[in-house]
Amino acid sequence: MKFFISMICLASLLSAAPQAAAAGVVNPDISVIGQLLYKYHDDKTVQGYGKPTLELGETELMFDSYLNPYAKGAFVFTAGPDSFGTEEAYIDVIKGLPDGLALRGGKYRLGFGKLNPVHPHAYPFIEPPRVLAAMLPGEDGFNDVGTRASYFVPVSWASELSADVVKGAVFHPDETKPAAGWLSHWNNSLLLGEATPLDIGASATQGTNNVKWKTKTTVYGVDIKTKIAISSLSNLTLQGEYFYNDSYVVTDSTTGVSDRAGRRGFYAFADLKFAQRWNAGVIYDQYNPAENKSLTDSAVKVFAGFSLLEETTLLRLSCERFKPENSPAVSTVMFQVLFSMGPHKAHQF
Repeated sequence: MKFFISMICLASLLSAAPQAAAAGVVNPDISVIGQLLYKYHDDKTVQGYGKPTLELGETELMFDSYLNPYAKGAFVFTAGPDSFGTEEAYIDVIKGLPDGLALRGGKYRLGFGKLNPVHPHAYPFIEPPRVLAAMLPGEDGFNDVGTRASYFVPVSWASELSADVVKGAVFHPDETKPAAGWLSHWNNSLLLGEATPLDIGASATQGTNNVKWKTKTTVYGVDIKTKIAISSLSNLTLQGEYFYNDSYVVTDSTTGVSDRAGRRGFYAFADLKFAQRWNAGVIYDQYNPAENKSLTDSAVKVFAGFSLLEETTLLRLSCERFKPENSPAVSTVMFQVLFSMGPHKAHQF
């Protein structure tokens, strides 16, 4: 009898052991997105102009999963020919909080406007409009360590308010002293008629661009987006953003004398998706450059894309005419091959 009782206990322990181990294991979704990039430009100020180049562009490795029924985590790593870094690493708490409230903490692309929160490989064109780099802090996107609280407002349309407290390093990348910043965003989604969605948002952010002299950079923005259905396989996306950058820039590092520079900019694009696997469009952007607020730079770009059979492989072509004020115009032709493995595709229909 003791033998049988011992065997039953042992069998119970063995059957329970894998279940206990599995309960603490999270297997993330894993994706890799790579690209090949061909580029030609006629900028005579750059060495080797007029010669086409072929490069292996930045590779993204993405890991994400639910940690439990209340939270999920995500990691995005970027790898280039000479670098490897963490672009994003954050946790989202989406359940278990008061109704309509969600939290995020970590390093992430900040939710200013429509384009900045999105990874560039998900754009309908190859490179982001130049106005984003001119108006928002950060060389590779407005990205920082922070915490966010977002809340769905109980109204008849979809309305979300969010507020972030950020480390602020993106505002002063050349300094080591801390100086926190903030960001807020309000997005509203509604329908025009019965089937046409409309998104309207407003954003504001502020941070310290010189920690020693405590000078600030403040950026305001408004954004709008709509998608018009043409048929079951085609639609037209119209999107635009307006920016106002109000910065105090130190002109004398000894005395701390600063100059206030108010700069404006915007972009607008139309993207037509047709025959399910094709898209084509045009984008225009214009802004006052940081080097001289009295000048106005502009660029117009036409673009097209084609998915091979399905969305894991995407071919893109763009032709841009960039016109800096008081400088010769520059033409750039780019051809990109985006390829992805895993659930995060290079392009979603």
